[in-house]
Amino acid sequence: MSKKIENHFQLKAVCRSAGLWYVGSFMEEFLRNREKWENEETKNEFVEYMYNEYGGCDKDINETRTRVNCVIRIIESGLVLDALKMVLEANDNKLGCYQSKINAESTIKKINDGILKL
Repeated sequence: MSKKIENHFQLKAVCRSAGLWYVGSFMEEFLRNREKWENEETKNEFVEYMYNEYGGCDKDINETRTRVNCVIRIIESGLVLDALKMVLEANDNKLGCYQSKINAESTIKKINDGILKL
């Protein structure tokens, strides 16, 4: 288990490291594929999948690994809804990807409807 996020300031820092747009865009992917990143043996495969599937996001796989580790830390800290709320409240120009707000809103709805589990 990764180091737990203790407060709002740490959550903001972790979201900034992942990229708030990344948190909003891909949180559902992480929640749906928990078994792939919870297992240390398959976690590297999940990082490679995220890097290859969403190819234009990062210059190299290490950047993707950082993003993946940050999102996992958010989930393991029980702060998914808080992080997604930050996405929804973000300035559109600073966020840079309006689709991430749409994805965040959809993910929150699926969580609230019991379709996705935290």
